[in-house]
Amino acid sequence: MTDDDDTKRRKRIVRHTACFDTFENALLLMNVDVAGVSISSFLKSSALRTPLTRATRRPTVNQQMVSQVIAAMGEAATAFRLAAELADRELAEATMREFNERRIVVFQTMGREP
Repeated sequence: MTDDDDTKRRKRIVRHTACFDTFENALLLMNVDVAGVSISSFLKSSALRTPLTRATRRPTVNQQMVSQVIAAMGEAATAFRLAAELADRELAEATMREFNERRIVVFQTMGREP
């Protein structure tokens, strides 16, 4: 076997890197777990808008709804943080504490670590 044969057999792989904050990472991992696939497969499927393979578990409606709730909570948290700069700082911080407590309850309901 020559080096040329080895080169033809190897796939050329291009690696991409993405960075996530803590909440985005938790949301990503939850969605990956719900989908029942690897992170790589999930990201490729999402980015390229292709369906996941048939062998994957399809999430139940409840899991999909909770995922949507968590995503909405992330968007609301971002809005709260932006509003905190313009509003009463103490009130905004108290609201964020309550919000984070509810977020933890949602994660625990899903059987996940926040």
